[in-house]
Amino acid sequence: MLYPRVPGDGKNNDSLVLYGVFYKTKFLFTGDLEEEGEITLLNDYPSLSVDVLKVGHHGSKTSSSKSFIKSIQPKIALISCGLNNRYRHPNQETLDTFQNEQVSIYRTDKQGAIKFQKNGKSWHIKTVK
Repeated sequence: MLYPRVPGDGKNNDSLVLYGVFYKTKFLFTGDLEEEGEITLLNDYPSLSVDVLKVGHHGSKTSSSKSFIKSIQPKIALISCGLNNRYRHPNQETLDTFQNEQVSIYRTDKQGAIKFQKNGKSWHIKTVK
């Protein structure tokens, strides 16, 4: 667990941020963390690098800031959001950030469940709709 360091009041920036390395692949799960929390996370872990990012706050405009994505350099972004959700997640600006940084995007609203399977020395990503 990388974040938060102190208890909060239950808002988005109090989300648990989990980091793990599984079969030489670095995963970061950011809950509903927003830009303010991303800044704090980078201040605490300035050399944090990630292979797979579970995108914060369903890909909203308030998460996955350009500076955060440039710093952690994920290869894959996983966005959990419902089809035609009332918040219109993910935000196009957020998607553009990932595209500009050449991050592969997987979305539950478009591709359904996303499953990582170990295949020898690499991962295989399978989607189930």
